[in-house]
Amino acid sequence: MSRPSSGFTLIEMLLVVSILALLAGILVPSLDDSSSYARDAIRTADLRRVKAALATYKARFGRYPDTGGNWWGEAPDFGSRGYGPAGYIPGLVPGYMKALPADPLRASTTSPSLGYVYRSDGVDYKLLAWQSPEDPSSSSTFADPADPSSWSIHTPGARNWIP
Repeated sequence: MSRPSSGFTLIEMLLVVSILALLAGILVPSLDDSSSYARDAIRTADLRRVKAALATYKARFGRYPDTGGNWWGEAPDFGSRGYGPAGYIPGLVPGYMKALPADPLRASTTSPSLGYVYRSDGVDYKLLAWQSPEDPSSSSTFADPADPSSWSIHTPGARNWIP
């Protein structure tokens, strides 16, 4: 007497593997999209936090942190200023923010210009998420009027400033 074999046949295993490969092919692109949405959500939160900190700074000192009218940023093209007290927004840390925000793609990019950049003459200011939002059209609240590939917060006088 022979006993029936238990287990899967080669055909059954190949079928299962091909179904799993098909599902992975469908899911991977959607997971990549959700990562870019998450990074854009971080940028939105960063811009809101900095806007509130700048308003508090201005209420106390009567002017915005001044860069002498020059663009300062976290990227090499804008001085690699950093995130501490002498960072790209001078004087905002540690009194008004724990640390200046870092663009979520800054650490993983070789782009010399991508990231947050700030300019102020003391009266007006503009903070840009310069060339970094992955879907610039997704946030009409922060769409920069002078550059559609960036998001910004700014005073009316700095509306058209661009690096």
